[in-house]
Amino acid sequence: MEAISLKELAVPIIKSIDSCNYLLKSHHRRTAVIAYHIGKKMNLDCDQLFRLIIAAAVHDVGALSVQERDALIQADVHNPRPHCEMGYRMLSSFGPFKDVARIIRHHHIHYDASLDMEEGEVLLDSHILHLADRVDVLINPDVFVLKQKASVTEKIRANVSTTFHPDVFAAFVQASAPDIFWIEINNLELDQLFRLVDSSMNFDLTLENVLDFALTISRIIDFRSHFTASHSYTVANLACELGKIFGFSRERCLKLKISGYLHDIGKIGIDPGLIEKGGPLTDDEFDQVKLHTYYTGQILSSLSISEWFYEIVLWAKNHHEKADGSGYPYSLQDENLDAGSKILAFSDVIAALMEDRPYRKSLPIDTAFEIIRKSISAKISDQMFDAIEGHKDEINTIVLQCQQNIRKQYRPETVS
Repeated sequence: MEAISLKELAVPIIKSIDSCNYLLKSHHRRTAVIAYHIGKKMNLDCDQLFRLIIAAAVHDVGALSVQERDALIQADVHNPRPHCEMGYRMLSSFGPFKDVARIIRHHHIHYDASLDMEEGEVLLDSHILHLADRVDVLINPDVFVLKQKASVTEKIRANVSTTFHPDVFAAFVQASAPDIFWIEINNLELDQLFRLVDSSMNFDLTLENVLDFALTISRIIDFRSHFTASHSYTVANLACELGKIFGFSRERCLKLKISGYLHDIGKIGIDPGLIEKGGPLTDDEFDQVKLHTYYTGQILSSLSISEWFYEIVLWAKNHHEKADGSGYPYSLQDENLDAGSKILAFSDVIAALMEDRPYRKSLPIDTAFEIIRKSISAKISDQMFDAIEGHKDEINTIVLQCQQNIRKQYRPETVS
């Protein structure tokens, strides 16, 4: 069994999410730098520092709306629990991220409130992340950072023992005394930061483990909008089943599923307002949305984890290519598209048609297939479409079951 460090698997994805995150550009990275310096001053070991950096680098993934994410970068956060709990839900199902999820779950808990909770429920790491997060929010990007050392420190000091853990504050004061602490907040990149931590946390590179990781990443992407909450989950499961119909091996079916989970990862770089627009996109807006397939290819190509990952990347980045060459971004013709690319493209189309969109309600299976037959089948492949149509009832069951499964998970109102 091949083994890689968790760093090799997670860091390229996390770095990419931070660098092109439309809503929280660089806030996660800056918070991670601050948390690292505090954690190091508190003598956390390398594995603890690694988990803390990962938690900081994704700590606000549970914020599901533009308004919620905007509120998080204000000095005073009203009712932060929903995004903390949603972030915990997103990440806790992936074994190596269980402790990361626990850190995120309580990263806005006040120190005095934590004293009334069961011992060990709130990790010290959560208190570190809380203070680091608030330090970054207090820094005015329009003022030279070294001119703000005293004012930021005093604002934090005013809330020690109530909002902030006194030991964490003491470590912050020591860590932030040198100018380099403040300089690195805006200049140290995530990959540089992770190189400072020699974590020994390894990961068995099985398809099943990568599948769990991919599912976690898909939630980060899709849960940003209730219109897309079930999309990648549906595409992944549908593509896997279609792979079986077309005689794919078990291994390649699992690869189709992984590719389905990851095919829209590039949407992290797209304005969510375009995804939720309640009407047709302008030509300029559509051109922006089309970039997501290119971003998907770039992000996944940064994961040089194994030769078998190549097909996963190929299928994901080709999911908007069409057999007649009218697709994007590569305008590939039929002879340059393999069966996996076509299966994923069809799965993406049928899932989208059967989901609610801001401008229309979900379509029933018969209507969806009629639309595909009239306007899209030649672009996907007539031969493949004809073969798939014979399994329409199975496809309908899979899509509806996937949507139902995600509705049980995506319920922000249950964590308010």
